[in-house]
Amino acid sequence: MNDEGKPRKPAPDDRWSTLTGAANETEATLLAGFLEAHGIPARIVDRSFHQTPTTDDDLTPIAVAVPTARLADAEAVLEKREKAFTASPEGESSLLTDEGLKPIETSEDEPKK
Repeated sequence: MNDEGKPRKPAPDDRWSTLTGAANETEATLLAGFLEAHGIPARIVDRSFHQTPTTDDDLTPIAVAVPTARLADAEAVLEKREKAFTASPEGESSLLTDEGLKPIETSEDEPKK
């Protein structure tokens, strides 16, 4: 509402667009954090209904939204992340982080007693 009690028209930078869907709140939170770490504001849009007896995506929609003006930037950041993941060596001995691949210590790496 503005000072005159009338609904405020959204400024162009007030508009948000859905970037992608998420399987659950945790995935959405991680994705939003990833985007924010890259300087892109993000918010979680959770329209799920938790009492449904199904996990059908149509009934539990959770999405990540970004300012419409930053949608292309967000898509580029996710595409770069996806390409890095796809190009990474497969296996359980490495983890793709925001800084790149990192080795993971496994129980196989520990010296045997």
